[in-house]
Amino acid sequence: MRTGDYLHEFEHLLTGLNTAETSDVLEYYQEYILDADLADYTAAMTKLGTPQQLARKTLADYSLRQTTPTMATPRHNARLIWIIVLALFASPLAIPLALAVIALLLAGILVVGAIILAAVVVVAGLMLAGGFALIGGLALLLKSFATGIFYIGAGVATLGAGVLALLIGYLVVKVLLQMGVVIIKFIYHKLQTRHQKGARNA
Repeated sequence: MRTGDYLHEFEHLLTGLNTAETSDVLEYYQEYILDADLADYTAAMTKLGTPQQLARKTLADYSLRQTTPTMATPRHNARLIWIIVLALFASPLAIPLALAVIALLLAGILVVGAIILAAVVVVAGLMLAGGFALIGGLALLLKSFATGIFYIGAGVATLGAGVLALLIGYLVVKVLLQMGVVIIKFIYHKLQTRHQKGARNA
């Protein structure tokens, strides 16, 4: 098989990049293959890894460059963490590190899951209590105006506390995901730096 087959497979795996980015990446690796005098598919795979491994690394690199953690949504941060983990698995030397990162992520998911569950229980409890207090206060208005107003006020305050708890839960999850992205970026950059130094010394 030729190096063109390698690049063709690689191109089809760059699903997260737009046309211009894909062209830039392909041009870079075409020049790299020519400069390194990689004669065929096997030579390219020996030097660069499989097309899947190279694609995972490339997508991770692009995602890291384009992401501003403070502006990213929790969903985007979760996707970025997943892309970087896949990129770590792409390098055989990084598989033990990737397994450690997976273990760390599972612990993080359990923590985030526990926070979400606690937030749901607290919010549901506050909303129910606030709703009942509000309805009870409206019912009591005709019998005792002061008591009715008290319960209406307590109900509104409890509903407000429920909304506040929901927002705080969302912010906590968002911050935890941002911290996860920062940690995993640090690990990935360290690994890339070490790999580049090793390649230069080889």
